[in-house]
Amino acid sequence: MTLPLARPDNGIPGVYGLLLLEVVSRFGISEHTLFSPFNLTSEQLAEPSFRIALPLANNLFKHAIELTGENSLGYHIGTQMRISIHGFIGYAIMSASNVTEALMLASRFIHIRVPFIHLHVSTMQPKARLQLTCDELNLEPLRQEVLIALTVGILTMGKALTGKDIYAEIECDFPEPKDFEKYQKLISADIKFNQPHLVAYFDKSYLSLPLINADPIASQIAINQCEAELSALGERKRIAMKVRDLLTQCNDRYPTIETIADMLHMSDRTLKRQLAAEGTSYSNVVDEVRYRHAVSLLSRSDYSLEQISDELGYSDVGNFTRAFKRWTGRTPGNWRKDPYL
Repeated sequence: MTLPLARPDNGIPGVYGLLLLEVVSRFGISEHTLFSPFNLTSEQLAEPSFRIALPLANNLFKHAIELTGENSLGYHIGTQMRISIHGFIGYAIMSASNVTEALMLASRFIHIRVPFIHLHVSTMQPKARLQLTCDELNLEPLRQEVLIALTVGILTMGKALTGKDIYAEIECDFPEPKDFEKYQKLISADIKFNQPHLVAYFDKSYLSLPLINADPIASQIAINQCEAELSALGERKRIAMKVRDLLTQCNDRYPTIETIADMLHMSDRTLKRQLAAEGTSYSNVVDEVRYRHAVSLLSRSDYSLEQISDELGYSDVGNFTRAFKRWTGRTPGNWRKDPYL
């Protein structure tokens, strides 16, 4: 199976694929067995700039779950997560003075590693509140596995950074995995499922805990590098983001590139060139917006497949079905029955 690799400002960093390999190897799964169906190698994944496109990453997780017979690997990945695998953002956090500073840095720079994840930190309530949101990732099981891996990983890395056990109350916005009891034993947390948001609550006393490797000079050097990477990321995403916004707001169903270019006060040739420089195209951006809209409509029981096809601008259900299978590997009807398969 060969799927396109991600743009530099999207997808899953290759190093997380290596972390997945580390986990499945404990089940006797070899590198070749895990990666060969996707034409991936450890050498590729170890490249700092290498990213795995989201559809490929989703299929890789499905494959890993099938090979291991586990119902979730996110818990295992989270318990094996080390701060050093996150690059400069990891070094900035590692050398921060205390937990509060570390969380602020994580919230500020998380887009460098996973552009589709947002980390919100609040201390306004009786307990500190940490919320993960995922605006652009609807693929399953990838969304669930990434979010739970990051949630558990934050607790795991918190212990490594402070030398203290971090206990949290976690609310997950997805169903409880089968045989959850064995995953519960992996972490020090009380977990509830089918909640409105993915949120972790913990005692505010943790916020003042000093970090073992605090180093203000090293932290500032790493922060400067993160700022440079974040600035570059924003530049690469600028035009594609504007196009996505216009497509989402436009009354016409997915207008032509000429129409969008006119709204941006440029020629269609210039728009094509600028999108190509960002590693994408107008048709790819339309696909992304259509996919998010499709998933949103499929979650509503008052929309038939015929109505959804029409809403998305397809001539018939067959064309919509083919497009949806290309995005997810599943039919719209199958997805509607169980998005978490």
